[in-house]
Amino acid sequence: MIKRAAKIAYGVNKKVQAIFRQRDDLAAKPATNDQLARIWPPWNALPDDMLPEEKSWILTFDEREQPHPDPKLSTQAKRLRKRFSFLPLNSQEYRQAFNRVCQWARLTNFFKSTVDLHQALVTRQWAFAEADNQASGRVAIFRAANELRLARPGFLELAAPVLTDIALLEARYAAYTAAREQALAALSELIFKIPGLRTGKPLPLAERALGIPHPPNDVPRHLFLARLDALGICSNERLSTFLRDELPNLGRLKRAEFYAMSLKTRHGKEPYAALLVWLLENRPIFEHAQYGWQWGDIQNAAGEKGIDCPRTSFKQWSSRHGLALGVKRGPATSDASRITPSMSLLSPAPVFGDILKAVST
Repeated sequence: MIKRAAKIAYGVNKKVQAIFRQRDDLAAKPATNDQLARIWPPWNALPDDMLPEEKSWILTFDEREQPHPDPKLSTQAKRLRKRFSFLPLNSQEYRQAFNRVCQWARLTNFFKSTVDLHQALVTRQWAFAEADNQASGRVAIFRAANELRLARPGFLELAAPVLTDIALLEARYAAYTAAREQALAALSELIFKIPGLRTGKPLPLAERALGIPHPPNDVPRHLFLARLDALGICSNERLSTFLRDELPNLGRLKRAEFYAMSLKTRHGKEPYAALLVWLLENRPIFEHAQYGWQWGDIQNAAGEKGIDCPRTSFKQWSSRHGLALGVKRGPATSDASRITPSMSLLSPAPVFGDILKAVST
């Protein structure tokens, strides 16, 4: 009897394992355009302000298996299934397809909220006017979306994008995100390598500088804000708060350090620090094969924006700084028709460019 029960339990266990393996195999299969084509019509029939995760629940939830945790979503699911007889979709079989659809929805919604609510913030931070408070993701999605709108009008309004469309939006967002991170790293070099800013030993949290680029743990807050102020990249709100609430409570020595550091705009012997930050920020445009930028074109564009450039051996200068841009060698192209459209996508000159130029001449 015991052996029979054990045999039955073993058989049930094998069947359960097979079911889970089948589900895992289905969930691991990549999305297809056919799957997307079935998802988009009911997806677009749901309210625009509904979260992507909620839409996924409605389109895959089967009430025969378990009660829905949200009665409102359950009601919407019933109504939707009267219009689309093939619902609900299999949550395992369509898992990767829903991941793709949700990613498109998140990125396009991120861009929409950026334009609707935060465009003024992005405009200020695009030129590093507030380096102590960077919304890097919003800057990246704003730039990626503008590029795609230029290259493919109506792209962000596609009702049923295919896999290549979603991958393109992801790739351009990732490119601009990486470019922003590289530019902030170069800005970090400009901020933190000045003599006298770092103490050489970790500071208590109450005295430690916080912000973006992230300061090392041996940078005092009053010197960090002084350095940002010297470069003109500290937000007015943060500087005003510090001057009103913290500076009067500092000792005489620290107040003197603050005023001395706020006057130090020089960055070693490198007069082209602003150029390096700007090049990194615009890397996705310069390296885009569709536009065909060459080194001479980049130098001309920087000059038009008032950014100081090496007058000779521009490419050699960039190589010395580890900036191996994937652009063609040679002077400015004679046919600017491919480059001209992308000129509007370039970021403005960093706000600290004039300060560095003033001390380098």
